[in-house]
Amino acid sequence: MIYISEFLLYCCFGILVGNQLLTLIPENKRPTINVPNWLVNISIVGIAVLSFFPLLTIAIMFSEGFDAGFWVIFRGVLFDFNVGHAWLITLFLAAVLLIVRSIRRMTNEPKMEYVSAAFTFALILAFAWASHCTASYQLKGFIPHAIHFLSVSVWTGTLLVVAWFSKNSNHWLSFLKWFSPVALICMVATISAGFFLMTLLVPEYVNSWIVSYGQALLFKHLLIIPLLTFAFINGVMVKRKLRENPNFNPISWVRAESIMALFVFWAMAVMGQQSPTENLAAVIQFEKPSALFQSFYDGTINPSTTIQFVAGGNSILLGFVSVLLLLSMLFLFRKKARSTLAIGLGILFVCSAYTSIMLGVQ
Repeated sequence: MIYISEFLLYCCFGILVGNQLLTLIPENKRPTINVPNWLVNISIVGIAVLSFFPLLTIAIMFSEGFDAGFWVIFRGVLFDFNVGHAWLITLFLAAVLLIVRSIRRMTNEPKMEYVSAAFTFALILAFAWASHCTASYQLKGFIPHAIHFLSVSVWTGTLLVVAWFSKNSNHWLSFLKWFSPVALICMVATISAGFFLMTLLVPEYVNSWIVSYGQALLFKHLLIIPLLTFAFINGVMVKRKLRENPNFNPISWVRAESIMALFVFWAMAVMGQQSPTENLAAVIQFEKPSALFQSFYDGTINPSTTIQFVAGGNSILLGFVSVLLLLSMLFLFRKKARSTLAIGLGILFVCSAYTSIMLGVQ
């Protein structure tokens, strides 16, 4: 249940941020977008409600280990922990944002959209403040986590809204003219901030595959590869296609990219509920190794276990197959095949690449 709540939280942020950004873009530089007002409001409420679950999980966990009553522990987590402070701020910001949106609809004042954007940005900062990185490393963890989540929300949020709430593909070249560089900047910022966070949370990347957090991180990285492949199709190949055929409708391929982004959200949701691996030996000692990892690894696992990746025959063969699957995604677009087939190839790539890596673990 906690994984689902975390996944839905990312979706709520995506819808809110994507809609907010697109309302600031002139109509002649984007397709016609119609996101129901109720859906945006539910997303705001969802952020407030779903952000509460991590706080509740911590309170329940602590109440099981101490003699104090649940409500005593809950009040302590709410008023003494970063996650509690962040949720109170999130609750306040969400309430104010709903009021601002109501005023915007009643007054029809366009400038109120900038006020909404400011509160949306503040909600992202509150989310980052509640993170494990911030609790452990303060500003050193907060800043890169905020940059990482902001970049992901802008990139994938805009993608989700355009993919599922566009009424047409009008002005698509004008849309790509500004969105492609924005997406590229977000991608670079996401990867850069992600690598910095890894130096804090995952100092032993390969060894982290032993536990669930490392497995989820590996899947996240593998899922990003077909996501970037779709981004290349929609940002470069679609642009060329539209210049050749202005009547071409790219929506189905944008939806395929958005579905791959949702898989990345799921991997992030799983990571968010696992113990990071700053102290991998302690995680292995107090938590079970990943069952998925153990299905590939025959050796004994203990806190001092060290693994390495050594490419063998089967591993190299599957790696080659993985590359062919990625190239096949590009081929499908050129041959005007259904985008759903490309999604299937993207998932097969992840499975093939993951198996290739796991077969090389020693």
